[in-house]
Amino acid sequence: MAKSADSRPPKPARGASAPATTTQAEEHEDELRALQAARGRVDALRTQIRDHDYKYYVLAQPEIGDSQYDALMRELRELEEEFPELLSPDSPTQRVAGQAAEGFAVVEHREPMLSLSNVFDREELFAWEKRMVRLAERDDFTLVCEPKIDGLAISLVYRDGRFERGATRGDGFRGEDITQNLRTIRTLPLVLDADPDTLPAAFEVRGEVYMSKAEFVRLNEQRAEAGEQLYMNPRNTAAGSLRQLDSRITASRRLNLFVYQLGWVEGERPASTHSGSIEWLKSLGFPTNPLTEIFHSTGEVSLFCEAWVERRETLDYEIDGVVVKVDDITTQRVLGAVGREPRWATAWKFPAEQAVTRLREIQVSVGRTGVLTPFAVLEPVFVGGATVSMATLHNLDHIRELDIRAGDDVIVQRAGDVIPQVVGPVLARRKGDPPVFEMPSECPVCGTAVHKDPEQAAYYCPNRNCPTKLARQIEHFTSRGALDIEGFGEQRSAMLVEQGFVTSLADLYDLPARREELLAVEKIGEKTLDALFEGLERSKQQPLHRLLIALGIRHVGSETARALALNFGSMEALRNASLEEIQSVPDVGPIVAEAVHQYFQDPEYQAQVDRLAAAGLRMDEDVSARGGILEGLSIVATGSLEQWSRNQVEELIKRLGGKVSGAVSRKTSFVLAGEGGGSKRDKAEALGVEILDEDEFIQRLRDLGWSEGE
Repeated sequence: MAKSADSRPPKPARGASAPATTTQAEEHEDELRALQAARGRVDALRTQIRDHDYKYYVLAQPEIGDSQYDALMRELRELEEEFPELLSPDSPTQRVAGQAAEGFAVVEHREPMLSLSNVFDREELFAWEKRMVRLAERDDFTLVCEPKIDGLAISLVYRDGRFERGATRGDGFRGEDITQNLRTIRTLPLVLDADPDTLPAAFEVRGEVYMSKAEFVRLNEQRAEAGEQLYMNPRNTAAGSLRQLDSRITASRRLNLFVYQLGWVEGERPASTHSGSIEWLKSLGFPTNPLTEIFHSTGEVSLFCEAWVERRETLDYEIDGVVVKVDDITTQRVLGAVGREPRWATAWKFPAEQAVTRLREIQVSVGRTGVLTPFAVLEPVFVGGATVSMATLHNLDHIRELDIRAGDDVIVQRAGDVIPQVVGPVLARRKGDPPVFEMPSECPVCGTAVHKDPEQAAYYCPNRNCPTKLARQIEHFTSRGALDIEGFGEQRSAMLVEQGFVTSLADLYDLPARREELLAVEKIGEKTLDALFEGLERSKQQPLHRLLIALGIRHVGSETARALALNFGSMEALRNASLEEIQSVPDVGPIVAEAVHQYFQDPEYQAQVDRLAAAGLRMDEDVSARGGILEGLSIVATGSLEQWSRNQVEELIKRLGGKVSGAVSRKTSFVLAGEGGGSKRDKAEALGVEILDEDEFIQRLRDLGWSEGE
């Protein structure tokens, strides 16, 4: 799905000289408008990406292709670089996507399992190398390349030479404990081929579980004979197999494994290079990819990657690119990570595969804010390793820009194992003059007259009681970034609305009183209900800013919610605030302030908040953040730290009242610089900004009255 040319907000001409007739106030107003436009787009992108993350990593039921997802991430990253004040620790660019599924214990990863940045051609690979040369101040990198397996990333822990525990990557910090299921994979060594006294006391190995093409064919033939629904592709089938609660089912799927990295080690590492670590793992009996190669230039690497575009079909397993890593581990540590990605590794992604199929019709779906999104219903076509039949079409402007019409033969492309992108129509095959698509005048769900947003391309349903809107609002309200209540996915949220259990968000907290009615609903058992009710009860303790996110107030994302909560301290103060008082909050402009003020002036929303308060939800923010020991300080964190991850230290700074900035300026109070601080450290030195290492930072906090237990 190509992005509309108008999907990005205009960038302000920062630093450009203004016309002589332009006043400073007008320039400031222009910058504010540009910032607010960017803020709205950033919030929309984050919501969209998190939704796709959940469907891909948790449900293994993706809805867009890798190329589309990469485009969304790239646009978000560019906006956050252009407007660093919009960057937040919970942005998808700062963290790894996914979360633990129901039915498995949660495992906290000792070291985060990061994802990889992407390059798509030689030019982008050379740009990646150029950044490393600048940061590491050297250009003699040895690089290790291996095919990128299209499977499920896992963490394996060995203690005293024996397999102790295995977990999925999850969100990079927490995964699912799937130890029993991993034990069924015959290529995974349960006891290592070495004297335990010669091994580290404990260490972690990371790898990828996959299903071979031959096994996928065998399994589908077996299901066809039994009259069962066929699986779509090997990747989703492998992911689903590892999440079976009955390990006997997993064992019957004949999964396979390649290990690709040595993680943390208790004691001395066995090698100083990545390739040496892989050889050590291979000597212990771990399955490593024999196609791994070592190169000494990005030119050689690019030839290797380009060759695999053609050779990929010769393999008995799916790959969607090539992973490129710096071999020297000390250099890896110097380069560190940025957000959710290590700087010392990247993935050369293969181009999307294309096919031509018939566009049967264009239908419209309704989102949680009421926005109507058109999507294509396709004649099923096999492309990129799966049969696909739907693709989103974004909005009316996008459809008209590409001149897509029902009945056209269209080019669809697919990168990865998810729903494709419509590239455009094959005009030479168009028959006659099919009608141009028009957005419906009424909501396809509730029949309410549709409104057009005069400032955007969106059409929306204004009916607050629209069933689909409410179901999507429940999904958002309970999502991890909001009140974090597991179990309210798409199907359950829709069921609760359709059967009248929920007519507003506040009704969720009345569900425990309707236990017997819910037990009468098909597929809802006592254990499921107990888990739902426990989640609802825990959510009452979430701080005010999480509740503000959950309410879905227009233009209010995580950073705005936190700013409002810290400034006003309580829901009551925010509700009673004037428009001017809301707009005076740092980083809250007139558009956002107007949306917040209107929300709390609306009688229906007032009643909803009152009911939530009566249900026992917390209506204030952590007081430690207001008037904290770092209040008034703007702090930049860079490099790799020993005691905290980047997200953890930024959360600590905010909890203590400080402001986290993504860029160094003369207004920066100090820079917390870990190993490999790079360009931010250099800029701080040039500007004369104070630089603290981790020990100095901890001592500064202690001097201000902080203790490690806070």
